[in-house]
Amino acid sequence: MRLSEVTERVSAATARVPRSVYAVGGLVIAIIFPLLNMAGWVETAWLRVGVISLLFVMLSLGLNIVMGETGLLNLGYIAFFAFGAYTTALLSSPKFELRWPFLVVVVLSALIAMVAGFVIGLPTLRLRGDYLAIVTLAFGEIVRLTITNLQDFTNGPNGITGIYSPRLVGEGALESLGSTGPAAWLVIDKPVEYYYLVLVCVAVTAVLISNLKNSRIGRAWNALREDELAAVSAGITASRAKLLSVVLSAGIAGFAGSLFAYYSNVISPESFLFMQSVIVVCMVVLGGMGSIPGVILGAIVLQALPQVIRQAAGAARSEFEVYRMLIFGIIIVVMVIFRPEGLLPDTLWRREAHEVDPREQEKTRQSLFDLEEGEKDLEV
Repeated sequence: MRLSEVTERVSAATARVPRSVYAVGGLVIAIIFPLLNMAGWVETAWLRVGVISLLFVMLSLGLNIVMGETGLLNLGYIAFFAFGAYTTALLSSPKFELRWPFLVVVVLSALIAMVAGFVIGLPTLRLRGDYLAIVTLAFGEIVRLTITNLQDFTNGPNGITGIYSPRLVGEGALESLGSTGPAAWLVIDKPVEYYYLVLVCVAVTAVLISNLKNSRIGRAWNALREDELAAVSAGITASRAKLLSVVLSAGIAGFAGSLFAYYSNVISPESFLFMQSVIVVCMVVLGGMGSIPGVILGAIVLQALPQVIRQAAGAARSEFEVYRMLIFGIIIVVMVIFRPEGLLPDTLWRREAHEVDPREQEKTRQSLFDLEEGEKDLEV
């Protein structure tokens, strides 16, 4: 049996399984995972991988709005992640001796990232294809270099350290309630607590994006992705719909950046390199553009795969860092060849990936006609 036939059978089998089964199963596994660490069955390093994977799931969900739903390629997406992270670091660290409440900081981080998305999207969304990709790539590098050069504001290459742990309720609120006892349960300072905090944020983000995907706005994005001219003729304002997708996508990235800053306790420009944007793009492509379960799976696979290889490599872990991107590239190439629609593709993307060329259909129809007539037409 050929490999293509095997992949087609696997694809047909997975397509018959309801998406709700994947969602419930994935959520159950995500909830149980930290409990395995508390029981001593999973190393603490894997819990950190789980937290970082969830943060990249949020990034991938945000980028999927632009790439999978609207059809725009953004190679500077990590810049919005940086906006959220540095906003949190400046408002909740010893840098300026500020310790704003967690919810306020998260909302401001997302809003500032959305403003940045509006500023970069307004003049550039007239571009398409490679030109848009080049502009967004340049935007990401400009943001990173600006952060590096603002020594007095961002500490430059040294980054910002000592970011406080998130507090769901401030000390002043506790005093107003008359509480004099310890408030440790209000401070997220343990890996398990932070894991569940990020998991809740990811679940809420996925539900909101799913509802948005099935709304009129989501259908407008899909129409622009398929045929912008036809969508405009149908009454869709292309510039407004594209700008909305970029702004919402940037807000999700800023939200994830805020959570990342809280979790890492220290951020620097090295965390927001261009290669991080490429990795997020690979996660979306690997999981399946336009598919929320697929994007989540792609982010987890690509984020957990390096740790799995490190465990298997043992003493050769340093060599793995050299060939890490090569392995990623091979995985993406194999996926593009044998399963271009992704691991868990969207229904529309699956049809497009396996659509038969109309010219091939015409050749097949002509061959059948000639067979029935008993003669072969002259080929021109």
